Amino acid sequence: MEAIIGILTYLGLTPDKVLPLCLTAGVALWIGYKFIAPIKKSVARITHACIEIQTIFGSHGISLQHHLIEAPGSPLQPTALGEKLIKDSGLEKILDDQNSFLKTELLKRVSEKYTEYDVQEKARSFLLELKDTEMMNPVKKYAYDNGLDVDVILKAGGLWLRDDFLGKQRAVKKDEKE
Repeated sequence: MEAIIGILTYLGLTPDKVLPLCLTAGVALWIGYKFIAPIKKSVARITHACIEIQTIFGSHGISLQHHLIEAPGSPLQPTALGEKLIKDSGLEKILDDQNSFLKTELLKRVSEKYTEYDVQEKARSFLLELKDTEMMNPVKKYAYDNGLDVDVILKAGGLWLRDDFLGKQRAVKKDEKE
């Protein structure tokens, strides 16, 4: 303990300066948090707007290269945001609870000599086919409540259905910084 006090004193942080320094740091953190909260909300809105723009262009055959929900690469994987949407929407629970049914139906949709790519694309289109079923109501409610396009969530979830079908662990593309 004396060593720490010695180091702080050497740095000019005497006991009479520590309390004001701590109070100043606390106030700065509090003010910083108050400014960051609205920025986080704005970033979330911008993210949702980008997703919507990608979906609109994608439905017209134009693929944008800025991936928010799915990470590029091979194989495609949901991003951390994609994983959050899959989980928060209830789609993960549907994939778990209906696993046998979904894999059986997907098997009917792929050719006899399917490739992993075939499974990926059929899984994504199959979940989109199920959009109007009662099974997907929780996902649609989540999309509605959060101003999202349900197709985006279902397509990302199709990547996990692909993994389930192929007997692979569900993957998520982690941020490069992690």
